[in-house]
Amino acid sequence: MKSAKNKVLKPRFGGVFYRAFKRFCSTRAFGKGPDKRAFLKYNENMKTSRFLIALLVCFGFVACTPPEDEVHPKRRSARADNLQRYMNKAQHHRAMAQARSKAIVQGPLVDADVLKEFLPQMPDLRISSQIFAQKNALQNEVRQAHARRAAQETGELLAQFREEAMAAALTAQTPQELATKLDETTALYSQKIAAFSKNQQAASWALPDEEQSLLSRQTLQDAVDGLTEGIERDYGSVCAQKAQPVLHKAADDYWLALSSVSDPQEMEQELTRVGDEADEAFRGVVAAYGDPVVTVSDDQAASLRARLIAAHQQIENQFDKLYGKEAVLKTRDIFERYKDAADQIVRRAARLSQMQNELNQAGETYRKEMAALQVALNESLERRAAEVRGIPVSVARK
Repeated sequence: MKSAKNKVLKPRFGGVFYRAFKRFCSTRAFGKGPDKRAFLKYNENMKTSRFLIALLVCFGFVACTPPEDEVHPKRRSARADNLQRYMNKAQHHRAMAQARSKAIVQGPLVDADVLKEFLPQMPDLRISSQIFAQKNALQNEVRQAHARRAAQETGELLAQFREEAMAAALTAQTPQELATKLDETTALYSQKIAAFSKNQQAASWALPDEEQSLLSRQTLQDAVDGLTEGIERDYGSVCAQKAQPVLHKAADDYWLALSSVSDPQEMEQELTRVGDEADEAFRGVVAAYGDPVVTVSDDQAASLRARLIAAHQQIENQFDKLYGKEAVLKTRDIFERYKDAADQIVRRAARLSQMQNELNQAGETYRKEMAALQVALNESLERRAAEVRGIPVSVARK
């Protein structure tokens, strides 16, 4: 074994190249004399190590070369910048052309249903109010009749007392006997009158008799006719016709409760229930068929104008974006006519349906005029663009 001292250290990397180079140096070219065998061996080694040498050189270049971005940072050329700018411009013009091709004003600035907000917000309780008014009238009539009968019966008791007092005065033999009989008669009739008054107070409400029932039915019919006229005046003839079943049912329920309940507290509860049910049913009829008269106050008219102005300002912003300031000035004349027409419509008291139709017609006129203005502006832009390009308008549209 060779010792560590005698061991020759040779480079591991590129050992084949080293040996080939050493043999090359030992050839005739370096003054060592001819050595054909060494020369052939050298050629063989060079053929073997040629690939390794090329790989080593490439590896060195790759390892020592910095990234391309650090050596030559990428820069956009002026041509690329111009192209991108032109592309952005073309996309912008295309988007503007598409926006101009669509109608900016699609309909009225304010929906006609906004007029429903101007209707009275208080609930219509005319049926329940009529029920309680009729109940109070009938109750007063019954009580008055009851009071008349009570007065008549009380008068009869007093007449009997007077007759017995006269009889006692005629039959008494002595003043003491007369005083005793008068005291007894007075005490007896005082008890009768007190008992009668107590019974009358307990029976403060009694069922109506036949005559009162007939009179009350006629009064109810007159009240229903009066309610029908009022409903027709306030909500239209169709609503009045549709409300007839509700009115008749309320009258029947009212009479049933009034004629069958003798307790005052229970009667009040029953009539309250009948009135609430009738009012709820009537509200449903009004919501479905009602055509009320609309009366707009000054504050409500001002709020409507404010809504119109706010909506038109949004339209102006779109015209300014697509056509410029001059187009905005042209839209204002159209809007002023629309606003004045809407103000005149709501100032006149009219049926809701009529006012809604007139407001919709004014809005439709505004839409058509704005659409015509937009068409004229588009044609003006097309002519201007064709003049700049020097081609006819018909060719530019294709």
